[in-house]
Amino acid sequence: MKLSKSKIIGLIALLAVVGVVCGTLVWRQSQPAPAEPTEQVSITGYLGGEKIGLFDDAKFKALAAKQGIAIDYRKAGSLAMMDADRKGMDYLFPSSRAAVEYGNAKGVKAPPKATSSSTHRLCYTRTRPWRTGS
Repeated sequence: MKLSKSKIIGLIALLAVVGVVCGTLVWRQSQPAPAEPTEQVSITGYLGGEKIGLFDDAKFKALAAKQGIAIDYRKAGSLAMMDADRKGMDYLFPSSRAAVEYGNAKGVKAPPKATSSSTHRLCYTRTRPWRTGS
């Protein structure tokens, strides 16, 4: 049985695709499972109303719990949270740059990463509720 040149090329291409798929599956199976958090951290803070749907979402809560974070919140407007009593609060989560600037004028200092171009920013943290590998 003689194979034509196009059949040989097709067979080589098929074997290459099968090899890549099998290699990918083996590689994915060999990856270590993510480490489980060593301790559970609970955080409480003020949250703007537009984010409550996210924080109440079961999938979001499960992802946070998987990372060792239990999140609680109190609803407050972006400007109102800058004037509210922050005792016992770990974070403020306003929805606008104007709220951050208003907070700065009131003495609420945002962490450096909160000044990104995003309209949603974490403005105040009392403690660092997450670890960054160090």
